[in-house]
Amino acid sequence: MAFWASPAGQLAILAIGWLIIRASKRVLKRRWPTGLSTWDLMTPLLILCSVILVPAGAGIILPWLVIGWMSVGILVTLIQAVHNKELLYSTFFKTFWRLTDLFWALGFVVCFLLVIS
Repeated sequence: MAFWASPAGQLAILAIGWLIIRASKRVLKRRWPTGLSTWDLMTPLLILCSVILVPAGAGIILPWLVIGWMSVGILVTLIQAVHNKELLYSTFFKTFWRLTDLFWALGFVVCFLLVIS
């Protein structure tokens, strides 16, 4: 159990998750949703791996990551409301989730670097 809580274990979890998602995408070729990428399904794994790194030393940055994530949601809401004069759930959620992918990928990298340094 100690391996899975270590930084190497977190990289293994992400690699295994990536492989499972890619394999299921190949198996479900025609039934796979066209707008769904592999990164869209990696976000929960990135969040989970960031949270698992908290006891190892990433606890300092995690509250700031959550606050930043909420700020991303508020910014996307305001920008779409001002720019489009309306908020459509489909466009908001797609934009927010894609920015969440990037945000938590960077957040995991920061947590990982804090733990290994």
